[in-house]
Amino acid sequence: MKLTTKVLIVGGGPAGATAAGVLAGAGLDVVLLERNLSFVKPCGGGLSLNAFDEFCIPRTVIQKEVPCIRIISPKSEMLDIDLKGSSLAIIARGEFDNELRNKAKEKGANIIEAEFNSIMHNKNYRIEAAGSEWQYDISAEYVIASDGVNSRLRTALGIKPARAFFTMSEHIQGEAVEFCEFWFGSTHAPRSYSWVFPTAEGISTGTGAFEQGQVKALFERFKERKGIKSEGNKRIYKVPIWEGDLYNKGKVIFAGDSAGHVLPLTYEGIYYAMKAGEFAARSIIEEKVGQYKKMWKARFLKRFILMERLRDYFLKNDYSAERLVALHRRPEIQEVSLRLWLSKDSSKEGLVNYIKLFRKFLS
Repeated sequence: MKLTTKVLIVGGGPAGATAAGVLAGAGLDVVLLERNLSFVKPCGGGLSLNAFDEFCIPRTVIQKEVPCIRIISPKSEMLDIDLKGSSLAIIARGEFDNELRNKAKEKGANIIEAEFNSIMHNKNYRIEAAGSEWQYDISAEYVIASDGVNSRLRTALGIKPARAFFTMSEHIQGEAVEFCEFWFGSTHAPRSYSWVFPTAEGISTGTGAFEQGQVKALFERFKERKGIKSEGNKRIYKVPIWEGDLYNKGKVIFAGDSAGHVLPLTYEGIYYAMKAGEFAARSIIEEKVGQYKKMWKARFLKRFILMERLRDYFLKNDYSAERLVALHRRPEIQEVSLRLWLSKDSSKEGLVNYIKLFRKFLS
């Protein structure tokens, strides 16, 4: 089947679905290609409640609202941080991604379940894809690559794969936690953290490692430390490491995990993928691809660099992780952290205040 469109989006997660909605809402012809509309990405599922208002997402997809987070140091020093009237929304990724795609479809986006195979470029881009019933030959002026950490579009364009670390996660029924818990300790999460989030019917728990062969043993150590004895469905997945070196190649724009848009230290990706999708769409609407890089850098570059430096300091060993937890006992650090992380404060003042409090750790 031959199709012609202004914009082809490869990948229907938060970045691609958001871009499709913005583009279709502006009246542009857009096709979104998703290889598996039933795919559920392994994910803790935490998202700032503010994002629902910012992106006009119905709150009916929220499974739980968590008013407090708990951080636990390597020595098991525990700190509860009240979110001060706000909440962290817990979502089921399959339902959430479907909602974003449905919103885009309602605005006029053409959603196709098919797998990207190849891309060629002459005057326009020519993309071949395979669905269960049809072979697609799609011509597009612009392409958005939002096809995840294992982006096949990156590979097809000769771009090396994104650096990544590995997570093992598990959804367990019959267990319960009250807060979103972040556990630090090199015995189970070297240079990262382990987590336990509440879900509608139990918990989502996991840990990360930079070597795939280590992640299973690390996860079992964490479950032992936490005292989790139940078993669920375990999954291993890669999370990209942000490097800030990929925005576009010609009129192909990279957004979300395919571009490494995961915030260092917290490893949060959903919100930043959605914003990248929005920026990509806006640059296409303006027909100025270079604006994408400018918009992303203006909004997020200093934040990502700051969090990268804090990650490199505070997650390098258990002593530094102890300091991270201890520092967050200070009310002023809790306040600026919540503004930056939960409220997504993008003001220069907010970032400057954060830098001042952590200045001695950034050199």
